[in-house]
Formats: sequence, structure tokens, C-alpha cells
Amino acid sequence: MTPDWPTLFAPRPLGSRPVELGLSGLAGPAWFASARASDLVALPPAAFLTTAELARAGAFKFGQPRENFTLGRLAGKLALERGHLRLRERAADVGGRAPSVGPPSGAWREVEIGNGERGEPMVSEAGVASALGVSLSHVNGLGVAVAFPAGERVGLDLELIDDRRAETVRKGVPLSAEEEAWLKATSLPEATALLLLWTARESLGKALGCGLACKWEMLALRRIEVGGDGVCAGQFLHHPQFRCVSWVGSEAVMSLAFGPA
Repeated sequence: MTPDWPTLFAPRPLGSRPVELGLSGLAGPAWFASARASDLVALPPAAFLTTAELARAGAFKFGQPRENFTLGRLAGKLALERGHLRLRERAADVGGRAPSVGPPSGAWREVEIGNGERGEPMVSEAGVASALGVSLSHVNGLGVAVAFPAGERVGLDLELIDDRRAETVRKGVPLSAEEEAWLKATSLPEATALLLLWTARESLGKALGCGLACKWEMLALRRIEVGGDGVCAGQFLHHPQFRCVSWVGSEAVMSLAFGPA
């Protein structure tokens, strides 16, 4: 269930990056993938972005936001490709032949990741709604994504571990009593712990479809358990039907929230 965390930092062949995640409570597995800035040297954006995505990328005035957008889309398409491959394999096992599910391997320009009314990613393939949904996150030089069966409620968020960012969270986000108690008790460095709380909240907002437009206190955590392997399990105070898994790396924290459709 744990993504190969080094893929978030060490360059590896693109094809080896997607990782299948078994998340109890979903109708099927999810697929995680990451991409970093160095990938864009070997794989230019025109090779995997649609015309509309290229136009969106070009509308950014500064290079870093454009790169972040591009890396998020690349990670998303890697995750979607792996998900469609597994769907084809499983359908073939049941029916004896591979059905037409999703685009063929590497046909990323047929897959468009747009945005809905609330900014949520919307996946279409050759103009048709996809059998898979996707959640994206990106920070400077790194994009991550998770693909999952369409209709499921899954959200992903990533933050680089940064003292200034953590201080912003501390000053600007009202924490619940349960979160405050956990901060005092945890052995994680304070900056890491604060950013874990933040990514968990934002991942829930994405899973709910409201992002950060809902009241922040409604996204609070009730319980967090830190495992010895850097994987944390969380539950939410006001949305007990949702669960959260967080991964603590040397440079970043990533959280994934998921719950019933």
C-alpha cells in the first residue's frame, strides 16, 4: 500500500513509477505516480499535453507555475495509463479478450485532464468521460497524482517540508483540540507534523469536491497514528466515513484521503 517513496525524489524511468495502492473501502485499487522537472528534458510537454492543456500551460506568466502544472498533468497521465492497463488486463481475464478501455499505452495526447466548476480534475479521452478519475498535486519541481475508479471520492495533496510554510499553517489554520494534542505528543518535527495536518485536510477537501472552499475546521482530523515506516493513518473529526493515509519523506509530506462514493 506504500508508494515507493524514493520515486518522489530520485529520477527513474517513467514506466517504472506508477504504483498500485489497495485502499480498503474503494470499489477498486488506485494508482499513484510522480514526475519531476528532470523528466521534462527527455519528454517535452508537447509529447503528452493536449492542445487545450498546452494553451493553459502557456497562459502562466512565470516559468515555475507552468512547470508545476505540466508536471501534475504528466503524473496524472502516468497514473491513468497504469490504471487503464490494469482494467484491460482484468477485463481480459474475465471475458477472454481485452476490451476497448482507455487509450493505448503512451497515447497521452488523447487524454485530457480539465477542471470542473470547483476546479476539480475532470478526465476525458477523445472527448468521452473516462472510466477513471484523478487527483493531482504539485510543488516546485515535483508533481504527484492518484488515479481511481470514476465516481469514487479520493483526494491527494503534497507539500515540501519547509519551516516558513509550516509557520503559515500554524498562524493561519485553526486546529482542533485533537490536532493540538497530537502536535504536543508526536515525535515528528513540528514543521513536518503541521504540514502533515495541512496535507491531510487539503486531501479531504479534494475528496469532498469542495477543495478549501469549505470551512477549514470542517476538515479537521480526530486521530492520527504514526507508523515506524513513515506511514501515518488518520481519521477525520467531522467526516468519520473518510480515512487518510500520509507518507512522511525526507523532503516532503503527502496525504491521500478517501471515502465512500
